[in-house]
Amino acid sequence: MDSKFFKKNGYLLKDGLIKDDHHSELFYLFYDLAFSTIKRNKINLNYELKKVDDIDYSKDLKELDKVLLNILKFDNKLIGELYDTVSYSSCFLKMISASNIEDCVRSLLGLSKRNTIYSWTHRVRIDPPKDERRTYGWHQEIFYTIPETRFIQTWCPLIRNTTIENGTIEICEGSHKEGIAKQTWNEVDGRATQIIVDEEIVAKYKQKKLPMNKGEILFFDPHVFHRSGNNSTKDEVRFSLVGMWNDTTYTKFRAPKPEFKSRTISAKEYFENLQNIT
Repeated sequence: MDSKFFKKNGYLLKDGLIKDDHHSELFYLFYDLAFSTIKRNKINLNYELKKVDDIDYSKDLKELDKVLLNILKFDNKLIGELYDTVSYSSCFLKMISASNIEDCVRSLLGLSKRNTIYSWTHRVRIDPPKDERRTYGWHQEIFYTIPETRFIQTWCPLIRNTTIENGTIEICEGSHKEGIAKQTWNEVDGRATQIIVDEEIVAKYKQKKLPMNKGEILFFDPHVFHRSGNNSTKDEVRFSLVGMWNDTTYTKFRAPKPEFKSRTISAKEYFENLQNIT
């Protein structure tokens, strides 16, 4: 039944795949990292920041909003470092590799239980209010990933629900049947690269906004036109999971080479510095 719906509409919304404990763990992870970032960079908040052991997910979600927005105001590049730290943290990796999520992906890709699926660019997006620098127009995911691959795209709310007001995801139902649509590659200073589907093609399909509750995951075909909405709230950060699961049995699949670059000094510089000290 799920596979039939997915093939017809290009997407599938599944509930209960991410447990409440994962959202709670991510909340504390983000707060702890934000706390360390503020202390490390000597960011003046003009108020006393609670320690992670004194924070409560059920009551203090606005505290996390506040510290993240202060970090953004101080230096928005620091948020990129938070992105990268979270994406390799144990609790995040544990969440995205949950067996029920993997089983759903394999089923939609038509794979067996033992076939390997490859995670690519799974990240937690942090979208602050009224900041459109990483807000994309209508696009397909095929040019934002490994070239010539076969995959399932995932998107879901984390830490709090996503709403129309905070900019939940929007899709064009059935647009995967278009195949690779005509689109334009746009590079604008200060913004993420935009590879945008032509408006007359988008107009052929029903546009659907998908408010989602924590625990739900959206799986969609890489050809589906989609975009995030604008976070129009006053002071509420939208947290969402984005990422792809690739079919490693596909004949053209080749795993990309991971490239890690130090934000400080290189390994050689570190070695030479220590040699000079001794």
